[in-house]
Amino acid sequence: MDLRELRKERGLSLESLGFLAGVDQATISRIERGLAEPRRDTVVRLARALRIGAKRMAEIMAASREYDEYAAKENVS
Repeated sequence: MDLRELRKERGLSLESLGFLAGVDQATISRIERGLAEPRRDTVVRLARALRIGAKRMAEIMAASREYDEYAAKENVS
């Protein structure tokens, strides 16, 4: 599961997650697409807004990053 899937599972739009987390929706979009690496405080804010632990959120972000690296290497879309 990645951030986008978790957000959608919770029924949240980028705008609503951004509001709840106090994070700009463009930043969340870049994080979801693997174009930005979130700062620690951003991970904590997103975790609180999604009602999961910060450790779990960090694990989700790491797994997503690992998949992105694999997909780029293997040319997977």
